[in-house]
Amino acid sequence: MKTIWRYFTDFHKEVKHPPGLYISISIFIAILTAFNYLIMDIRFEKWMDRLKPDSLPYLAHFIMFSIIFYGIVFLCYRFKTIPNLFNDKAFMAKSLFMLLVLTVDVCFQYYKDITRELFEYQDRFYMYKVSSQVTSIFVMMLPILIYYLKFEKSNDNFYGLRTSVRKIGQYFPLILLMIPLIAGASFEESFRSFYPRFSSTYEFMGWSVELRAVVFEIFYAWDFVTTEFLFRGFMVLAFTAFLGPRAILPMVGLYVALHYGKPLGETIGSFFGGYILGVLTYQSKNIWGGIVVHMGIALLMELAAWMQKVFN
Repeated sequence: MKTIWRYFTDFHKEVKHPPGLYISISIFIAILTAFNYLIMDIRFEKWMDRLKPDSLPYLAHFIMFSIIFYGIVFLCYRFKTIPNLFNDKAFMAKSLFMLLVLTVDVCFQYYKDITRELFEYQDRFYMYKVSSQVTSIFVMMLPILIYYLKFEKSNDNFYGLRTSVRKIGQYFPLILLMIPLIAGASFEESFRSFYPRFSSTYEFMGWSVELRAVVFEIFYAWDFVTTEFLFRGFMVLAFTAFLGPRAILPMVGLYVALHYGKPLGETIGSFFGGYILGVLTYQSKNIWGGIVVHMGIALLMELAAWMQKVFN
């Protein structure tokens, strides 16, 4: 915990975000979140997912992500914490690439067509859930790897994936701090209606429920590796050259948007969690802290929801 605390104290000694910038970004994100959850009882995220033809959800998400990212970059510029990057062709090209990768990663659904072709009806829903966790390897990590090899190979950090194993253990106390919060949240109806993500009703090729649960949770946990790689690795470390420590701020906005459709409390928590993990990544130059914390919290939420179902 001493190392983690030092990361935070050092960051906030070196980086002075104007209070007005924090307030403006918070209000901006709060308005978007309220629009998604509260206004006219619509869930804007789910409405976008249902748009037809199938290309429209991609366009709608790309526009939403662009408004959030460039809106926060603009606020950083207006508060004179970064130069005017909208005239920087390298920044615009890289940010448009990032937004495109994020959009495809969020909207990609063609694995369902493949699953329908390869599996019997009773096995499909389980495979939908499992395969949705691994598509990011192909639609997100692979394009970024190609980008890295072509344009940034000289950066041997590979967006925070390379680190010594001994540094990973220092993040486990953060998971312990989250246990009381997760336990409390597990009593909320919105939490219990969304978690656990695994259901024993998912049949698959005669596998036992224990085997299905273990395989599902392994792939569920893997999804947080790709999430951290994109949000903390690419969005923070790859954009530090343009935004410096301010790279954390637009990442937080996009990270909150990623949680639209989940329980409101979790979405609000992603604002603070995204900022904390962003600071840890920026200071340590690796994403393994976020991976460990994210996996641990996600699996604890699964466990808490399962215990609620068993004992309630």
